[in-house]
Amino acid sequence: MKWFYWSVWYVGHYFVGSLLAMKRFGVENIPKSGPIIVASNHQAYLDPPLIGVTVNREVHFFAKKELFDIPVMKQIIRWLNAIPVRRGVFDPQALSFVERALSAGGGLVMFPEGTRGDGETFLKPKAGVGLLARRNKAAIVPTFIFRSHKPLEALINRRGIWICFGPPIMPDEIAQYEDNKQGYQKLAELVMEKIGELKERAVAQIG
Repeated sequence: MKWFYWSVWYVGHYFVGSLLAMKRFGVENIPKSGPIIVASNHQAYLDPPLIGVTVNREVHFFAKKELFDIPVMKQIIRWLNAIPVRRGVFDPQALSFVERALSAGGGLVMFPEGTRGDGETFLKPKAGVGLLARRNKAAIVPTFIFRSHKPLEALINRRGIWICFGPPIMPDEIAQYEDNKQGYQKLAELVMEKIGELKERAVAQIG
């Protein structure tokens, strides 16, 4: 149902972007083809859709499995490329689905921290982003989202939500990390470092 995905994308890109005074930086850093993982910090429930309507490529998302128990919701989020995942446990079915999508040259939005933070400090990243990128030769696009945990402030005061995309970590660089748990973790930590650099630049620009 690509028509449904892109219809929602266009509405979100222009309407929601304007409503929340969203500002987008570094969109040109997103590779136009090949498998990618858009790896972002995580502040709010709104992060997946806000990033999704900013990335100018079709991407997939993780969604908790319970959402797929709701009949109407199940169909809609499937059309929007949601991937059901059991939280807190290893889910081989979700992993297999993601690997198929990446091997076909698709994209994935992922949050290395694994859960939402307080909007101020980052949590220690999980190794999953390194594993998926290393095994599927996917470029990682470090991404920083700012103020998404304060949507009413963005709506009322027009302070805006920022989404910043950094230069991608390409497969050649990713391949230098060992194909094991330690290598995946080091790669995840590199991703968070890159996101931290984006945060520093964004905060400095805001002043």
